[in-house]
Amino acid sequence: MTSKEYIKALNDHNIDNKRINGVIDLYADNLPEIVLKIVSSAKETVFLDDDKRVLSYDEIVDAEKDLHVNFKEKGMIPLIDCGDNDFIVYDFNDSSWFKFNIVDEAVFKRKNSIYELLK
Repeated sequence: MTSKEYIKALNDHNIDNKRINGVIDLYADNLPEIVLKIVSSAKETVFLDDDKRVLSYDEIVDAEKDLHVNFKEKGMIPLIDCGDNDFIVYDFNDSSWFKFNIVDEAVFKRKNSIYELLK
């Protein structure tokens, strides 16, 4: 599936309040609709073109433990694995999107929308 096809499919997806509440309890309650739809549709991993992988709900919920990064403390929620320890994350403190390397904790390619990172 291409990134464009994935985003288009999200537009038709309903928000799953049970999943959303689990993520809100872990991360933050000020998440935008696109994050809510990504989490709601994350029953299992979705593989995108360019070796990107949308994390499953369980991976999002267990990210701090599995990836050894305190995402909540850093104000971000990981959503897409880009390979090479890079993840597309949403920063819920300043409502931005960026790539984050979990090894060096480097932030790069900060954008205002996920669409710009998936191009």
